[in-house]
Amino acid sequence: MLGNLARPVWGWGPGAIPGPTPLFIGSIAAGMRTARLMTLVSSAIRNDLHVWAYIKGVLDALLAGCTDYHSLRPDVWAINHPDHIRTYRQEERRDRADRKQLSRELRRIEKAAQARANQ
Repeated sequence: MLGNLARPVWGWGPGAIPGPTPLFIGSIAAGMRTARLMTLVSSAIRNDLHVWAYIKGVLDALLAGCTDYHSLRPDVWAINHPDHIRTYRQEERRDRADRKQLSRELRRIEKAAQARANQ
């Protein structure tokens, strides 16, 4: 039965990914633990935190017996640990938004100029 767990999935149905993709290796509980860890990682990334520092901080707090789960949320954790915020990601996002706005403005100006030329 364990041999079936690492068999690749092929197909187009719900949950199937085209190409050989291993479902998971090990037990279902290991898959659940991995999903929880990936949730922490993706939350850190979305909130522009250094992933390792956030995961280590959260796990250390939980192992120490912290039951104030609100303080472990990534947005609250970032306020308490400003030195672990990846500011360059915020600058990249701001630059991308500025470039997008500029290209839209240029398109509007070009479209208005073409409309005047056609009149």
